[in-house]
Amino acid sequence: MAEIIARNEQLVVPTARLRTTCDAIATRRAEVADVAHVGQRRAVESARFGIGVEREGFNLFVMGPPGSHRHALVTELAEARAARKPSPEDWCYANNFANPERPRALRLPAGRGAAFREDMHALIDEIRIAIPAAFEEEDYRNQLKALESELHEEIEQQWEDIRRKAAKDDIAVLQTPSGYVLAPLRDGKVIDDKDFKELPDDERKSIEATIDKLGEELQARIESLPKLRKQQHERVRALDREVTAHAVTVLIQELAAKYADVPDVAHYLEEAREDIIEHAQEFRQTDEPALPFLRNDIPSLLMSYEINLVVGNEPDRPAPVIYETNPSYPNLVGKVEHRAEMGALLTDFRMVRGGALLHANGGYLVLDAHRVLGRPFAWEALKQALFTKEVRIESPADTLGFATTTTLKPEPIPLDVKIILIGERWLYYLLSLYDKEFGSLFKVAVDLDDDVERTGDSVAAYAKMIGNRVRSHELLPFDEAAVRRVIEQRARQADDSERLSMNMQSLDDLLVEAEYWARQHDANSVGVDDVVEAIRRKKERLGRIEKRIVDAIERDTLLIDTSGECVGQINGLSVIDLGDHRFGHPVRITATTRIGTGDVVDIEREVELGGAIHSKGVMILSSALSSRYAPDTPLSLHGSIVFEQSYGGVDGDSASVAELCALLSSISKLPIRQNVACTGSINQLGRVQAVGGVNEKIEGFYEICKARGLDGTHGVVIPKDNVKHLMLREDVVDAVDKGRFAVWAVETIDEAVETLTGTRADVVSGKVEEQLVEYARQRKRFAEGTSNGASNNE
Repeated sequence: MAEIIARNEQLVVPTARLRTTCDAIATRRAEVADVAHVGQRRAVESARFGIGVEREGFNLFVMGPPGSHRHALVTELAEARAARKPSPEDWCYANNFANPERPRALRLPAGRGAAFREDMHALIDEIRIAIPAAFEEEDYRNQLKALESELHEEIEQQWEDIRRKAAKDDIAVLQTPSGYVLAPLRDGKVIDDKDFKELPDDERKSIEATIDKLGEELQARIESLPKLRKQQHERVRALDREVTAHAVTVLIQELAAKYADVPDVAHYLEEAREDIIEHAQEFRQTDEPALPFLRNDIPSLLMSYEINLVVGNEPDRPAPVIYETNPSYPNLVGKVEHRAEMGALLTDFRMVRGGALLHANGGYLVLDAHRVLGRPFAWEALKQALFTKEVRIESPADTLGFATTTTLKPEPIPLDVKIILIGERWLYYLLSLYDKEFGSLFKVAVDLDDDVERTGDSVAAYAKMIGNRVRSHELLPFDEAAVRRVIEQRARQADDSERLSMNMQSLDDLLVEAEYWARQHDANSVGVDDVVEAIRRKKERLGRIEKRIVDAIERDTLLIDTSGECVGQINGLSVIDLGDHRFGHPVRITATTRIGTGDVVDIEREVELGGAIHSKGVMILSSALSSRYAPDTPLSLHGSIVFEQSYGGVDGDSASVAELCALLSSISKLPIRQNVACTGSINQLGRVQAVGGVNEKIEGFYEICKARGLDGTHGVVIPKDNVKHLMLREDVVDAVDKGRFAVWAVETIDEAVETLTGTRADVVSGKVEEQLVEYARQRKRFAEGTSNGASNNE
């Protein structure tokens, strides 16, 4: 027994290794490079490379868990690069006078789009005054009267010719309500029908022939009147065009000279001038609409000369860096809006709206990958824009060919933007595997580290980063002890005493919460007690389920023994992860054995409560059992393992050491100490391997033992490879230091069995092998007896 105790003492983890503090590590260094990006050197270099490469397809996918400072990091690097790039061009949509359904895209230098819009608005206001004024001038009125006089004189001349010819033949041209008629004359008077019938037949026929001939000529003159009026209308229209051209050309020439260096605008102004001249007559209509709610509206003709500024930039600003929080199809690509008028939906070029792609054109667009993929049509639209290098603002129905109504199809705008997608690693790997276009569009992967190695330099940089974040959030200053305690908590967050978590969201939360508790006692700075209080309060806020489990154990609803010994029964350790809160608690694992065919039954798996990894762990321990104990004897064992009072799913292999120890106890009939819990996975060769959540598991068993009274015999067996992960609470470390609790680190299954049973490993192995050989002999005798019985029956 003394030998076993001595060996167990060698396995006890020293108090100094249960929690690595910052006492021996300097948190102040004179020179610390790149404090803002501590621990992310590889990711920063990758991001700078991707942002700097101005080639097709070199867009970025930034990988990392939420809270890892992903957005701030890439935004900072993108803004640094954008500061060296000029402000991109402005883009406007204007009316396409030849095809109004396809608005024209105009490119202007940065800052001049808004000026051009205002200039066109001013031009419209001037045109509204100048054109009607030109038509009110005396010169125009005189020319119009002259044209009207010419038409009147020509018509009168024609009627005079008809009358003169008719008078020579004693025929009168009479105008009646129903039109013109020809009637014979006698002595300057019209002959009535009675007198006309009494005329001799020859004379009557001669008059009728003359009337027919003059009637044909009269009809021809009447039919020529519309042609004359049309000619008159053309002359008036030409006059209107001439007057309009004179009034407009002066105004537009001044504007054209201002934008002579912008080819798109110069061409548009010429088309606008021709269209204004073409619609000169409509500019003369000054009557207000009949409907009252339209009286203050600008006439639709004037609206057609307005400018829709889709993208406007300031000339002295750097290239844009835009983060679109809601990358839906309209927000990403753009949309064509509609307005309701008289029960109908109408639209025009003024209602075309640009999306994030256009607003970030010439710069950088940051998007959340899962949001893009979760919005209908957004992902395909993004890829299409990147492939074609242009943005087409159209509805998804038009894109998919499902549109059944006529709508606007604005000209596409050339696209030159760097896309930065932010998402988790699994999403990147899924897209790489299943989307064949993804790799050609996002060639640069930026993989952020979850944690950073805990060295003197990294701790110094981390401390300075904490100071920077305290100042950026305008918090109370943290004293040095508080900073050291925060750094220790970051190691706990990383589940590794040799590393520090890079989850910036949880760091910021801790700083804010600690500052809150400091303010509660009117402190001028945040001390270590405030940090400890923040950690304790958060655990308390989220600890409802943990407390319920502890209460159930204390009330013996969940059966956990912390004293005595028992055959085939062991305290395993489980971890429950609830997002922001993770805790451990003991679970009872039992094993039974009898003669069988070499099967170890995992009851959790049989009832479909065990996960694949847990089932794999049971298979591995079964293999370790058969290969280490009585390997020359057929395994004639039937064993069963179960997590008692477990009503939910069980997964993971961290209980495989405890399960094997329970099996060995059941086989050898050697009891296991119930004041000790065990965690760890095992391989086929009996090597104990590291597991996750070791800190929470130790603390979970400690809480139960503490509630029942620590007597110096309680402790936990963990894998030796997990010692570097230990960052236990101060109260647990204090209990170990006072000899009231212990943590043993084992490397092999023999060390674990010896610690748990208090029996030398070779003795345990001997008893196990003896029992396995006995099972084999009994099975053989049973088989022979069955065979003999069958022969006698025959």
